[in-house]
Amino acid sequence: MPNNPERIIFLAALLSCSAVLADPTSDKLTEIEAETLLLKAREKQLDVQASILAKQNEIARQNAGGQIVHSAVADDPIVQGVEGLGKDVFATLQFNDGTIIDVKAGDVLSNGMRVVSVAPSNVIVQKGKKRIRLSHYVPRQASFNTNLPSPGTLLPLPAAAPKGFVR
Repeated sequence: MPNNPERIIFLAALLSCSAVLADPTSDKLTEIEAETLLLKAREKQLDVQASILAKQNEIARQNAGGQIVHSAVADDPIVQGVEGLGKDVFATLQFNDGTIIDVKAGDVLSNGMRVVSVAPSNVIVQKGKKRIRLSHYVPRQASFNTNLPSPGTLLPLPAAAPKGFVR
């Protein structure tokens, strides 16, 4: 009876079934472990990015040298855009009278302000001992006109529609 071929085939089939059943669980655990490692790596990356941002802010505060940058007032020009690379960065400013000029750090404006720095995120000018961060131009959003139909709206047909036209 130890060499019963039916018993050997049954045991072999049973072992192969258990191997097949265990394999998806093993694959699922391996997949979960891989996803966990990726999430931990992403968390570490975000921590490093937050640390870099905090250090950049600290450096920016130190570079300001304790000088207070005041907000712009109504008579100050508005930044329409900043262009350039490296040290050749220019800002396009618009004055209240509509005049538009391009300036770079060191330029003196017609109203007596001196351009201290031009960066993509801000333009700082100095008037006397006071430093001012100029406002960026923000275009007004077009207002919604309820009298005009929106795209895809069916317009009413005239009372006398052409023959053969189905409403």
